Amino acid sequence: MRDAGLIHHLVINLDPEEVWRALAVPKEGRRRETTARRLEQLLPEARALLHPRGAWRIVGHDEALEVGLADPPHEVAVAVCTISGELERSSAERAAAGDLLDALLLDAVGSAAAEATADALNARVCRIAKARTLYAAARESPGYGDWDVGNQGRLLALLPAERLGIGLTAGGMMVPRKSVSFALRLLREPTGEDSDPCARCGRRDCRHRRTRALEH
Repeated sequence: MRDAGLIHHLVINLDPEEVWRALAVPKEGRRRETTARRLEQLLPEARALLHPRGAWRIVGHDEALEVGLADPPHEVAVAVCTISGELERSSAERAAAGDLLDALLLDAVGSAAAEATADALNARVCRIAKARTLYAAARESPGYGDWDVGNQGRLLALLPAERLGIGLTAGGMMVPRKSVSFALRLLREPTGEDSDPCARCGRRDCRHRRTRALEH
């Protein structure tokens, strides 16, 4: 193991706009107003159920090939993160009790929080790469682009997933569901697109695609 880290608490920026993206409700009207009021009431409770944490490791070319990453460079950072399962369980309990709006809102907060957790871990690895005079490309996850989701188990085997409370179903889905695994290619030279990670991402239909630059 060349470099690795386990982070028990990641500080995240939960963007309300990402919650609204996950909800996919009309931008205005009575439905939006009702949803907004309930979301405001639920947010403090939802935030208390979030436990963002993650782990990363830098591996070599051969290990990256073994987890199915196509044409990897000399070094690759692999990572996994989660918000834990508490919010997910609360959402399921609300749904079972018939509180469908609350269940939907908590699930949307979880989706936004999982993305924010991945962003925070991504930023941490980018800073580590910068200290090594390396350039981190945009993150890639199993199931997107050419990276077969069947490699999820091999990827998690490189990381302390169990210590984070992350497991896999028989179908290869991570549990808790609000978890993200990814890899960052660590390059010796900038790509010329470092100010716009989305320009280098193969996921063209991503709802998180953005035009603003992300600091590496």
